[in-house]
Amino acid sequence: MEGTNFSRVLVVGLGSSGIAAARLAAADGAEVVVTDRRTEAELGDALVHLPRQVETVLGGHPESCLDGIDLMVVSPGVAPDSELPVLAKRRGIEIVTEVEFAWRHRPDAPLAAITGSNGKSTVTTLVAEMLAEDGIRVVAGGNLGTAASELVLVGGWDQWVLEISSFQSELFAAMAPTVAVFLNLSQDHLERHAGIDDYLAAKRRVFAFQSADDTAVLNLDDPASAGTGTAAARRFFSIEREADGCLDGERLLIDGETLTRADDIKLTGAHNLANILAAGLAATAMGASRAAVAAAAERFDGLAHRHRVVHEAAGVRWVDDSKATNIGATLAALRGYPEGSLHLILGGQAKGQDFTVLAGEVSRTTARLYVIGIDGPEIARALADAVAVERCETLAEAVDRARRAATSGQIVLLAPACASFDQFTGYDQRGDVFAALAREEVAACP
Repeated sequence: MEGTNFSRVLVVGLGSSGIAAARLAAADGAEVVVTDRRTEAELGDALVHLPRQVETVLGGHPESCLDGIDLMVVSPGVAPDSELPVLAKRRGIEIVTEVEFAWRHRPDAPLAAITGSNGKSTVTTLVAEMLAEDGIRVVAGGNLGTAASELVLVGGWDQWVLEISSFQSELFAAMAPTVAVFLNLSQDHLERHAGIDDYLAAKRRVFAFQSADDTAVLNLDDPASAGTGTAAARRFFSIEREADGCLDGERLLIDGETLTRADDIKLTGAHNLANILAAGLAATAMGASRAAVAAAAERFDGLAHRHRVVHEAAGVRWVDDSKATNIGATLAALRGYPEGSLHLILGGQAKGQDFTVLAGEVSRTTARLYVIGIDGPEIARALADAVAVERCETLAEAVDRARRAATSGQIVLLAPACASFDQFTGYDQRGDVFAALAREEVAACP
């Protein structure tokens, strides 16, 4: 581990990434201070994972915690324009995200960084599995699963694949992935970013420090991705036209050669064919063989809460796509279904998105729409002219109504296009509740 040259490090935010960053900084030999707005009681058992010598400042972020600090490490939930980072900038303190702090310890290890509004977790996992299939010692994490700093601490690997959110990339100061992938852009996180242009700029910063020796994997079907400037060698994927990785009828091609057939892929939906092409280009750029890429692609059956069939009865399929937390993800899901086949459940926290963007695909695919959650009424108004809409207070009520209305050959799809925190602890709990309700003979209304 190469370590850092900082003597006193402040870690802001004590989620899993903040805890890992504090442990890594302590392993470097630095004096470490951690701060969180939550109290000791609210943090619970999280504090037991900190080394004993770490100093804690809890229940707020007083300016005094900046005294003597020469590096601030921020967790993804800490906005750059919040009070403490602004004060740190005024003092000339360097600020880095947790993922870049981790990267500084292993800058020479080949890294694939995956960003985009939708599909990041699937592609991150796929790239890691493709590399592992070829015998490469690889780990995956970042915004998905294990924090990057924890991966550095554990060690035992030669390459890494990190899912990168815009919250992590917006402050990148030097991080240069061997391969950077930009899958797509759609409205999301507009409560954090000033607008779609700022959101795009944060995504594109993943490419800012690449060189001509690196690779950029870009989506030719997505103008925001395709138009990304970078010094790296650009490789394009597409399911609509010819590209370095593309769909040719029933075949997935890389550089004009067959990788596999679409019928041999377990993942459903055209968007997942695009994800496989992106992952294949990234993995081959990292050194994986085509045979390993194809084998991993054909075996992979998806991640939980990402467009998975969770129940089937009386000819009706129930599909959990709870991870579709923004409009782009829901659009990608809808495009894979035939006309009038869906009973669609939308709703939760809308995050300032414009739901009229969904009108065309909702009108084409959806027999009936059920809206739930705090912003359900807003969504209903936006889509009232596109489809018959039923307003439901809860997911249980929506499932019950969909069960009564759906007929053989139709699908009940949970693809909410919203965050879940108004009624659930996260998209995973929302998906678990949906699956449990779907499997009941009669879903109980509240």
